[in-house]
Amino acid sequence: RSRADVPVGGRAVIVAMAAAMDGFGTEGLDFPTETSLEQWKLEHVARDIYRRSVASARIREEASVDDGAEEDPTEECVACEGGWEASVAVLHRETHVAYLTKSLRHLSAGHVVLDASRCWLCYWIVHALALLGEPLGEDTARDVVEFLSLCQHPDGGFGGGPGQMPHLAPTYAAVACLAEIATVEAVKCVNRAECVAFLARCKDKSTGGYRMHEGGETDTRGCYTALAVARLLGVGGSDLTEGLGEGVGSFVAMCQTHEGGVAGEPGAEAHGGYTYCGLAAAVLCDSAHSLDLPELAHWLAHRQGGVEGGFNGRTNKLVDGCYSFWQGGAFPVLEMASGAVLRAMGGAK
Repeated sequence: RSRADVPVGGRAVIVAMAAAMDGFGTEGLDFPTETSLEQWKLEHVARDIYRRSVASARIREEASVDDGAEEDPTEECVACEGGWEASVAVLHRETHVAYLTKSLRHLSAGHVVLDASRCWLCYWIVHALALLGEPLGEDTARDVVEFLSLCQHPDGGFGGGPGQMPHLAPTYAAVACLAEIATVEAVKCVNRAECVAFLARCKDKSTGGYRMHEGGETDTRGCYTALAVARLLGVGGSDLTEGLGEGVGSFVAMCQTHEGGVAGEPGAEAHGGYTYCGLAAAVLCDSAHSLDLPELAHWLAHRQGGVEGGFNGRTNKLVDGCYSFWQGGAFPVLEMASGAVLRAMGGAK
């Protein structure tokens, strides 16, 4: 709809937000949606919160100076000199470590809905602890490996939990978790020959992509999870680029949209998670040149909110933490394909 069709209140929001906001840019100004208006409002609120936090910190600092009190070097700063743009968030590491460690042994009853994602829960927790620099104890590592071994299917691959059918998503999670643990028991856990055979059975030869499970849907998630597992299992060289990776670059290219991002399947909307998966899959099989990388980089850069700093997952959507992982993670993958990017932009031979 045109700007003239927007209610008076909506036009006022557009004018005010366009003048005050630089995070969402001018995207959606001519064709405002409910989501774009909500994003502008959100950025306005975020700026106000930062502004009040900075003002509060300065008042306390001035009061401290007036009272002649000595500054406590251990006191957590709300904001630092330079305003909210220079403020630094504080990660409460020990609290996260305690929560994650407890969650490896016990989850609340509400997590029963994630019964088909138990390999993912292991991976998320173990990887988060690794990022926090917290090593697993020997007994805990052994128990995680033993549990994941129960999720491995006799014909290859892993199910979401014990006794469940093999699926590429939990197979990726399980193998990545075992690679993170990296003990002798973890290395021996995976039946490599059967797992690679399972990957081959998921190959969709008609499109070049991968089905998420035998007889399942073909999308860019399947491409990434299959090739990532293959790489973690030591499959490389022509076995990866010409064998399991054959046709993947072409399939991902068919999923790239007019916006520059990548969809889950041809004809769908560009999406943060699928973009990461498609790009990473193309890089893994040395086919990044199949994509329009400059347009992809442009789309990724415009998903970032200038106020929150995080990313949204699709055009005219709100910023959130999940998409910030996928979109933010795509940039290091793009860097791995920097030669192909430069060639696409005419900057390298």
